[in-house]
Amino acid sequence: MVEDVMSVIEVAAPREQVWRALTEPALVVQWMGALRFRAEAGHVFYLQPDRARRLAGDVTDGIACRIEILDRPRRLTFSWDLPDTSVDIRLRNIPGGTHVRLVHSGWDRFDDRETENVRGGMGHAWHSVALPALKAVAESAP
Repeated sequence: MVEDVMSVIEVAAPREQVWRALTEPALVVQWMGALRFRAEAGHVFYLQPDRARRLAGDVTDGIACRIEILDRPRRLTFSWDLPDTSVDIRLRNIPGGTHVRLVHSGWDRFDDRETENVRGGMGHAWHSVALPALKAVAESAP
């Protein structure tokens, strides 16, 4: 059985400020590379890993995602296409800031060998790239 990808980070900013970084389109593109993002349940947006296309606003070969749950300022959940998985981000107040917990799940629907490389790459991307970028954006947001 393939385990979920889980990553945790603490942000030295109030939960509302972290929520803004999670949901305001101009901030979301900075930490997650999301194009056409709108904080609305059912809305489809695109993750664009190609920097040139992202800068041009081009969603070609982007990863389609759909917002499933918005529970301000506690939870954002979205589906992730190819493979069809789910990303759940939860915010909790802690002294001096916000505890952010991300779980990328749904891997158990696929063969272990099919997903192990993708899952491992996603774990690295969430833990070492995206969440530190979220922290930087949230801590610098006005």
